Amino acid sequence: MKKIIVLAVVALMSAGVYANAPVVSEKVLKAFRETFTAAQNVSWHETKDQYSVRFLQSNVRYIVYYNKNGRITGSMRFYEPSLLPMNILSELKRSHTKKSLYGVTEITSGDNVAYFVKMEDSKNWYTIKADAYGNSEVYETLKKQK
Repeated sequence: MKKIIVLAVVALMSAGVYANAPVVSEKVLKAFRETFTAAQNVSWHETKDQYSVRFLQSNVRYIVYYNKNGRITGSMRFYEPSLLPMNILSELKRSHTKKSLYGVTEITSGDNVAYFVKMEDSKNWYTIKADAYGNSEVYETLKKQK
């Protein structure tokens, strides 16, 4: 009897998860599948006028935003600094010689791309904002806890 109750609870919980999952239009799914052929751990979300999808592909975490017509309107990628474009990586290493690279958040909106690179030294965490040309500025500085 306990086994049946446990199975019933699991089934109801699973049904609740799927009941809240958005129904993604075929147009959006097709665009996603054509672009991200090796996506894993895919999770869709829907708002009034767009979809967002979170997934992992080639050790890069993604959040991609689609309009209802299947066009990408923006994206965020989270990855290791070694995957930065070479001009940005070399400029960051040259201009921040006493800091270690930690991680990257890349934000794309339309034609604009910004790279937010986490760096650290013995006392602080830094967020360096860089553009596609390698121009950069310190965006944020946080003191480390002792």
